[in-house]
Amino acid sequence: MMSISVADKNRLTVRGVQNGARYLVKREATGWWIEPVPPSKRGRRRVAAATQDLTDHLEALRSVGFSFEPEKKESVPPCRF
Repeated sequence: MMSISVADKNRLTVRGVQNGARYLVKREATGWWIEPVPPSKRGRRRVAAATQDLTDHLEALRSVGFSFEPEKKESVPPCRF
């Protein structure tokens, strides 16, 4: 059996465990083994800097005929609770 657990020193005291850290808990024939969760193998995506400003995109849309209109304000009915 294997599971990932978050350390909580208020419930169980295990020497060397940091409160709030994630650990991999394994049950084997010789006993229980607790080790830190290995780092993720997937790398995080980095967001590239924008090549154009948003106003450039909006101007391109406006040149094709797309227009923005302000949203109409609707009255909200009173809460019945």
